[in-house]
Amino acid sequence: QGSLIGLNGELALRAIGSEVGFAKTFLQAFVYRQLPARPRVILAAGARLGLGTGFPRDVPLTTPDGEPILGPDGTQLTAKVRDIPASERYFAGGDTTVRGFQLDHVGEPDTFDSDGTPIGGHAEIVLNGEVRMAVWKDLGVVGFLDAGNVYSTVNNFSLGSLRAGAGVGLRYNSPVGPIRFDFGWKLGTLRVYGPVREDRFALHISIGQAF
Repeated sequence: QGSLIGLNGELALRAIGSEVGFAKTFLQAFVYRQLPARPRVILAAGARLGLGTGFPRDVPLTTPDGEPILGPDGTQLTAKVRDIPASERYFAGGDTTVRGFQLDHVGEPDTFDSDGTPIGGHAEIVLNGEVRMAVWKDLGVVGFLDAGNVYSTVNNFSLGSLRAGAGVGLRYNSPVGPIRFDFGWKLGTLRVYGPVREDRFALHISIGQAF
């Protein structure tokens, strides 16, 4: 049993050599409690919040074929953007965030490209709840409820649009850590991203606790 709270931030500035300027912060909190009347049962809960924004910069405009778009005076037109590099964006979905979803496949429609591939966003929230119970020797079972979402910008952040998944899992405490089998299903209406339609269920197999 115990609690964990963590906060970290990142700052990239073009003035000191970064190609793209941005700022990010990530807050996470977890709590674990053993039931006094049932010492073999543990309640675990977690919350994660990530927020980020890019600093304005001018990007040259091009056609879909990569040709520069020119203005009346013959110079290439530019547009001001506030993006974050893809490697620094937030993603959710999978065995350690929102179970019942494929890896990185939780997000608002504008966090996916036209092919249904996740491109991430500037904000995310992930909420987890789990009941862990030891059954016999090194075997245990869990029941879980996860929720979360990813948003293209901080301004689009909304708790009213969370995606949720629930399910059950099996744990085996091996010498290298808990081997985990989680079977989750999506709650609510399934979505279609480009040509990709969500499946109702997902199986997750990994080593270590989800959180």
